[in-house]
Amino acid sequence: MSKIFENTLPYLIAKSYVVWSFKQYYDEIIILGLENIPEDEPVIFAPNHLNALMDALAILSLPPCKQPKVFLSRSDVFKLPEPVVKFIRFAKIIPAYRIRDGYENLTKNKNTFEAADEVLLHNAAICIMPEGDQGTERKIRPLVKGIFRIAFSAQQRLPEGKSVNIIPVGIDLGDFIRFGQHLIIQIGKPIKVTDYLDSYIESQAVATNAIKQKLQTDLEDLALHLGSEKHYDCFATAVETTNTAMIKALALKDNTPNRFLARKKLGKLLMRLEKEEPEVTEQLDSACKKYKSELQKVKISHNILERSIPSKFKVIINSIIILFSLVPALPGFILNGLPFILSSQVPNILKIEFKGFYSSVFYGSGIILFPLFYILQSVIFILAFALPWWFVFILIPLHYLTGKIAFRFYRIVKSAYSDLKLYSVSKKQPNELKTLQKLRQQITEILITRAF
Repeated sequence: MSKIFENTLPYLIAKSYVVWSFKQYYDEIIILGLENIPEDEPVIFAPNHLNALMDALAILSLPPCKQPKVFLSRSDVFKLPEPVVKFIRFAKIIPAYRIRDGYENLTKNKNTFEAADEVLLHNAAICIMPEGDQGTERKIRPLVKGIFRIAFSAQQRLPEGKSVNIIPVGIDLGDFIRFGQHLIIQIGKPIKVTDYLDSYIESQAVATNAIKQKLQTDLEDLALHLGSEKHYDCFATAVETTNTAMIKALALKDNTPNRFLARKKLGKLLMRLEKEEPEVTEQLDSACKKYKSELQKVKISHNILERSIPSKFKVIINSIIILFSLVPALPGFILNGLPFILSSQVPNILKIEFKGFYSSVFYGSGIILFPLFYILQSVIFILAFALPWWFVFILIPLHYLTGKIAFRFYRIVKSAYSDLKLYSVSKKQPNELKTLQKLRQQITEILITRAF
């Protein structure tokens, strides 16, 4: 029987499909800092935790493809039906027990830590979410100590000259729910556990707190960290509202990585203002609340306001483009519509309320439903037109390609609708639009003038 840190052929086949389909969920995946992953020493990946399964898959998708990656997960998933638990173990997941699982279960972590030691001693990788919980607020929550216990335990068993490396990873999602958005994975420099080992031998508490603070700081640098309890909504609004202006102020090309960089700089600025200039923060909070209220009145998103007000001629041209684009997109909607609708209803069927689980459920149900429907529809098509069976190898990829075309059409429609909405507001609610533009300018000036 293979060890959990060993790859098997069925696992590698399943992993290839899972990683490929995961990459299809996002329109753009950007990986920064790959050079920071050591090739010949044990690694513990420590990402921020925003979105259930998708965060783990982001780590799984990192090269090298054949590197075994073992994940720690909350223990309650191991209470699911036995077939599900077998699959969880097949996916190289081991349980972590927390106080909320009952004090009597904490002793079970001994087996988990021993398994983690074995993984690291064989130069495989472990992924542990050091926040211990997740949430849809873009901030780094307080870290738990389990990751450091595992790191120091393995380090003490490693030969001299080798170090366990804790790799901080910042994950940024374009959207918590919708597919076709961006995913940024920023890998930080490794934290060498050997640097803290002497201190750990003298005082476990002192060394643990020191390495914990280091990881906390690194994660806050790698991810968008809006760590305010009182002003979180204000900060989130201000970052999105000022993102484009910050790009221009930094003289950067407007692309996804640079927009992420600008958001992080804005986040740091906001945290500093809250601490050093509370009166300015209150002024900003008032402006952001008014801005959100005005947005709700005209029923548009802040992204639409970044567009130039379109002419009537452009609105008409957009409509013509949509009409001509509908024909090539129609097969994609027909062939992909039913599995898309079914997978989108799974959260409602399962009565899932936490939105951080939505994209994980969409993805998980989609990688099952779409292939099943592709196969079923291909078989029906072959039978209906008396085609040879090998046509299935042509029809299944066509299903996927037509779905891609349909999604591009959806993007065209969405962009045209945004123009139409902005044009309509400019004609029917010009005063409200001017108020919104003034508030955007006010928010931008408050931040940009203090950014440099």
